Amino acid sequence: MTKVIDSKNYSNEFELGKHRIALASYSFHGLHGAGKCDVFTYLEMLRSRYHVQWADIWTGYIPEPDKDFAAKIRKVMDNYGIRLANLCIDGPHLWMDKPEERAAHKKTMLGYIETGKILGAKTIRIDFGGKEGHTMPDEAFDYIVETYKEYCDICADSGIKIGPENHWGWDRVPEYLEKVYKAVDHPAYGHLFHFTNFFDEPERGLETVLKYAMHTHVSASSLPVAKETIRKLHNAGYKGAYSVEHHSGKFERERVEWQLGAVRSFTSELMEEGTDKTVEEDYRPSIYK
Repeated sequence: MTKVIDSKNYSNEFELGKHRIALASYSFHGLHGAGKCDVFTYLEMLRSRYHVQWADIWTGYIPEPDKDFAAKIRKVMDNYGIRLANLCIDGPHLWMDKPEERAAHKKTMLGYIETGKILGAKTIRIDFGGKEGHTMPDEAFDYIVETYKEYCDICADSGIKIGPENHWGWDRVPEYLEKVYKAVDHPAYGHLFHFTNFFDEPERGLETVLKYAMHTHVSASSLPVAKETIRKLHNAGYKGAYSVEHHSGKFERERVEWQLGAVRSFTSELMEEGTDKTVEEDYRPSIYK
């Protein structure tokens, strides 16, 4: 049986090596869509194929909040010595134009927060909503801030951080990320940093989320800059996991192995080289460009 990590205080697990690596279940969304991978298959692959001890579960595998189902998942995780770095919520998000739709999303989300508690999640992601290129109205801003404050109060009691991810909608706009972060002003609020994935002003986006990143998604497309990004996160005091997320939907078992190996290599190299200097170019960029 895989040894359970001593992770009573997740924020103090400061090691760039293997114990900081997670693997997102979305990496297998193609297999999942084909009916070849459910949440239990995913957990078994973490244990026996990839030797990863931090899960990152996308709610495509948990289509609705269900305490009994969550308890079954938690039992398997405990048996395998796997912990949950992130519960990645797709479906409900904060802002919808119609009040009744906002209320429905909130009801579902409150159920998922309870699911996250049962699973022992360290972080939970739920998005702003909205459309890229569209201005965030004051009404939406106020609602997003107040709703996050409510969610933060609920999550804080269980030691969970909650916040958005820069992967669609208003979440990819650094200006809105900054405004919401400052207005929520809660220790349980964080950001799931999807490497490089900002709608505009990527440098501003990076500097913004370095301040309060709670979790990460390292995509294959970000590998040319991932090592330097990990270095910057480390120096900013980031204590969470580096979670491999694959997106191609093809040859997922094999491609995940490659991507996971790259991220493991980066963290190992940084442990040896140190993080005080900008990453120098070597063979790596020519491989991943």
